[in-house]
Amino acid sequence: MTLSCRQKLVQLARKYDALIISDDVYDCLQWPTSSKSATTSLSKAILPRLVDVDRTLEPIPGPESFGNAMSNGSFSKIAGPGVRTGWAEATPKFVYGLSQCGSSRSGGAPSQLVATMMAELLRSGELERHIKEVLNPTYEKRYGIMMAAIRKYLVPLGVRAGEVTADGKEIFGGYFLWLELPSNVSAEAVADRAKVEENLIVAPGYIFEVENDPSIKFKNSLRLCFSWEGEQDLEDGVERLARVVAKVRDGVLSEVKGEGLGKNGVKGEMGEFR
Repeated sequence: MTLSCRQKLVQLARKYDALIISDDVYDCLQWPTSSKSATTSLSKAILPRLVDVDRTLEPIPGPESFGNAMSNGSFSKIAGPGVRTGWAEATPKFVYGLSQCGSSRSGGAPSQLVATMMAELLRSGELERHIKEVLNPTYEKRYGIMMAAIRKYLVPLGVRAGEVTADGKEIFGGYFLWLELPSNVSAEAVADRAKVEENLIVAPGYIFEVENDPSIKFKNSLRLCFSWEGEQDLEDGVERLARVVAKVRDGVLSEVKGEGLGKNGVKGEMGEFR
């Protein structure tokens, strides 16, 4: 989202007294996707987050304001998948209100041991070093491998991959790639057949829709995760996915007899590219 769009969204939230909750931890995971942007410093977010915009956009919220945006972060995405500890960032009054909830005050819900470990990693600077020296270079390389495979195997089939820019710079970040299939190819059908025929799990777009909201549908969209699999498996997975897309596009019937599918055509847990 451009800075202008972020500002307008905050203004809209203020107008209707709504709360924006942003899962913006991926601002910590970002890298340049072209030599033109390679000189860009990525040690901090390229643009202010929505919670930053809400705190600085005139009229600036006073000390008694709850504000209209909060940042919802998780260390499981930047430290380790099993670290079920996160944080919330908002106005002082909003954060105080969260701290007074029963689950926080009783001490029964937070993981005190893990939180203590995370606090030490933050104080020592080790978490920042891990993100900068391990995570970002690793994800950047895996992203490049998967994008190259998509251009090689999927683009000739009419598949488009989403590109991301930030403030005019060619920047990408996070774990996932968003694919748009040709209009006559159902993402749900592709996901079902990929699981049965190729032992490949991808996420169909419909699971990211807002329930009972007909305004936006993702029937031709897939999401792939490049953070889970090793580099050696990424191209192979995309090639296998391409075989399925071609079959669904061309109306080739499956000869594999799998287990019965559920209401939405989904068998088992829909994870990511694995």
